[in-house]
Amino acid sequence: MKQMKKIFFFWLVISMNISCETDTEICEDGEDAQLYYTPDCATINGYIILEDSNKTYVFQNEIDEQFQETGIDVCVEYEIVKNPIPLTADCTQADIIIITVLRKR
Repeated sequence: MKQMKKIFFFWLVISMNISCETDTEICEDGEDAQLYYTPDCATINGYIILEDSNKTYVFQNEIDEQFQETGIDVCVEYEIVKNPIPLTADCTQADIIIITVLRKR
C-alpha cells in the first residue's frame, strides 16, 4: 500500500509538471517594448522604448486602434528607416522605424 501511495504521488507530480508547461515566450521574433501613442506631434504617431536596451525609436506609420494608448507592453518587430524625413523640434528625437508587427503582451 505504501508503494502504491509513492507511485501515485510521483505520477501526480510528473503529470502536473507536464500539464503546466506553457510557452511563455511571447516575443519569439520581436522585441519586448513599451509603446507610447502620441499623435499630437506633427511628424510622428508615437514612440517605443525597448526593454532590453532602453533604446527609443519613433514611428510615423498608423497603428491599430487597440494600440493607440500610452505606456502599454507590446512585442514589436520593426525596420529602421534609412533616409528619414526630419522631425519637428517639439517631437521626441530618435531613429525612425516602420512597425511591421505589433502584439500586446
